[in-house]
Amino acid sequence: MALSSLKKGISLSEPRLRFPISLQRRRKHGTVAAHMNENKEFVLVGGGNAAGYVAHAFVENGIADGRLCIVSKEKVAPYERPALSKAYLFPLDKSPARLPGFHTCVGSGWERQTPDWYKEKGIEVLYDTSVSGLDISLGTLSTKAGGTIKYSNLIIATGSTATRLPEAVGGSLPGVHYLREVEDADSLVSSWQEASKVVVIGGGYIGMEVSAASVSWKLDTTVVFPEKYVMPRLFTPAIAHHYEEFYKSRGVKFEKGTSVKKLVAGTSGRVARVELTNGKVIDADTVIVGVGAKPNVIPFLQAGLKSLEGGIQVDGQFRTSAPDIWQNCKGGAC
Repeated sequence: MALSSLKKGISLSEPRLRFPISLQRRRKHGTVAAHMNENKEFVLVGGGNAAGYVAHAFVENGIADGRLCIVSKEKVAPYERPALSKAYLFPLDKSPARLPGFHTCVGSGWERQTPDWYKEKGIEVLYDTSVSGLDISLGTLSTKAGGTIKYSNLIIATGSTATRLPEAVGGSLPGVHYLREVEDADSLVSSWQEASKVVVIGGGYIGMEVSAASVSWKLDTTVVFPEKYVMPRLFTPAIAHHYEEFYKSRGVKFEKGTSVKKLVAGTSGRVARVELTNGKVIDADTVIVGVGAKPNVIPFLQAGLKSLEGGIQVDGQFRTSAPDIWQNCKGGAC
């Protein structure tokens, strides 16, 4: 089921199931190992926006209480992720967005699903739990902490991870940020409180939104990207020119048609300057990288699920190549 369908309020109850998941509890024979989860009939991996909408749909159809478990690598309940590059980055004196204000499903005008909401609905949420492996034959997930999670039906909604610059070019230096989760946004805001010169790498949505926020903090801000103009997959040259001029009027500078050669650390070990392929060098004490994302599916492909174009191959009902395993979302919306 696609995230867009979830937002429209799909039905998971018979006879209009969008994917043919069994609603019958399975009986396993033999010794039962201790597992982290109590709710084992439906296990959803991924604690992002899609998970919140799945939970909403399950509750609406009466199949959540005591039956659904969400496994999230984050420490907070699912939330509307787009807020992180928008109001969350407002200066502290401008009433920035903070949780619980944008928990799923406020983006669709539905109720705010706080941690208490999941408890009240009988939905088990395993917070701060990263899945590292999948055993299809046993119907179990393994975690980085060494635990196991049992499932009868598995829904994969792990979304994507931010594309990182290689460590060899300085992509992991202190002061270099990637924006994907609340903790990433908190780290960036903390940096901005001490920053003076900011370089944003990437001229897409993240680059434009983050640079707008950066100048609102009255920080010297430069956006670097290899294309001829901003957001070329969406904007015409004329529209791009309009936005670039507007941003310039607010203090944003652009370095177009060039890429990052290297991020260089200063004496403290923190990023201090950005070397470009056109030969220019820009001073920077904070760098934000927004150059795309990639599907977060490695453990599942390693387990033997068929892949397609870097992601998990599914059919028209989002079934994977393995029985009882579905993928809930496409792209990075999870």
